[in-house]
Amino acid sequence: MSLKHYAVLALFLCLLGIPLRGHAQDRLGFDGDDLVTPDCAAMSDWFECRSINDPSVNASVRRGYEYIHHTTSTLGPDAPRNETNTFEDGTAYANASIACSSCHFTGGHVPFGTPFYQVPDKYASKPYFRPLNYNRDAADSILDCFSNCMNNPRTPPKDDPVIQDMLAYIQWVADGVTDPSMKGAGWPTLPGHGLPVIPGVATMTANPAAGATIYANECAGCHSDDGPGQGEYRSDESRPRVPALWGVNSYTRGAAFYNNQNLGAFVRQFMPYGDPLTLSNQQALDVAAFINQQGHPDGLADQMFCHIEADNIPASLRKPAAANVGCTYPGEPFNSTQIMNGPWAPITAWRNAEIARLLNGMRGVNPGINLLLNDN
Repeated sequence: MSLKHYAVLALFLCLLGIPLRGHAQDRLGFDGDDLVTPDCAAMSDWFECRSINDPSVNASVRRGYEYIHHTTSTLGPDAPRNETNTFEDGTAYANASIACSSCHFTGGHVPFGTPFYQVPDKYASKPYFRPLNYNRDAADSILDCFSNCMNNPRTPPKDDPVIQDMLAYIQWVADGVTDPSMKGAGWPTLPGHGLPVIPGVATMTANPAAGATIYANECAGCHSDDGPGQGEYRSDESRPRVPALWGVNSYTRGAAFYNNQNLGAFVRQFMPYGDPLTLSNQQALDVAAFINQQGHPDGLADQMFCHIEADNIPASLRKPAAANVGCTYPGEPFNSTQIMNGPWAPITAWRNAEIARLLNGMRGVNPGINLLLNDN
C-alpha cells in the first residue's frame, strides 16, 4: 500500500482507524497510534503530554484508555463477551465498527479533534442539551455517544464500571491542562476545544456526486469502496482496519457527523492523513455529503428537537440548519436535500424570522414571554 493510501487512513466521524501494529510507540504510549497526534511542543505552554504507560497512572484510567482506543475489541463487535462489557442477554455495549478515538483523536488530545481536555469543566454544570431537551453531565454525554455513534439503543447505567473508567481516563486527559486560566469556567479558552469550521460554509452547497469522485481518488484506498469499517486490524491485508463510514456498522443519523458542515470541516482539517488541509473547502464538503448520503442507522435521530422550549418556541426551529434529524417545523419550505446539502444561510434566516414572528405574537398574551423578550 502506498504512503498516500496510509495517509488517508485516519478519517472522520465517530470513527477513526486504530493503530498500525508494529510501529514504534509514540510519546503518549498509545500503542503506535501515530495516525493523528497532538503537537506536544506547540501545546506545551498550556498542556503537558503524558504517557498512559507511566507507573503512576491508576488501573481505572488504564481501563478507560483501552475502552476509548480499542472500543471494538473491548466493548464492541470484536470483544470477547464477559460480564464487564455485555448486557444481561449477552449483547455487547457497542454495535458499530468504530472506536471512541475515531472522533476523539489520540484519545481526546488533539485540538479541533473533539478533545477530552474540555469535558470535565464543560459538563460540571450539566448544560442544557437542546436536541433531547435535558441537562446532561459527562456520563450522559458518553451514553448518548453509545446510542448515536456506537449504534446501540440500549446503554449501561451511568454508574456502570465501564462508564466510570472512561470518565477517569477523560479526567486524566483534562489534568494535563497546566494553565490555571484554562481551568474551571475558563474551558472555552482552551485551544481547539470544539470542532473545526469551514469559513463561509453557510452560503456553500455540497455536491455528493462530486464527493463520490473525490472519495474514490483520495479515500477508498484505505476506507474501501463501500466504507465498511471492520474494526481494528485486517491481518490478512497487513493494514489497519478503519471505521465504518456508512452502513449498519457505522455512526447513526443522530451523530454529530451526520451533518455535512461538521463532517466537512473535520475532513478538511485532518484528511488526507499526512497531507491535511490540501482538499479545498468545497472538496471536503462534497466528500462529507457523499458519505452522509449513504445509509446510516437511526440511533436517537428521530427523537431529537421534538419538544417545545421554555419560551413556547418549537425546538425544531432552533436546530442547526444542516441537521436533517428529528421533528420538522410545520410549513417549513425546505426539503431534506436542502437541509443536508445547503445552502444553509436561507434556512437559518427563515427560522430566525419565524422565531421572531412567534415571539412577537406572544407579547401581551404570556407574561413570562415579555420577560424573555425584554432580556433579548
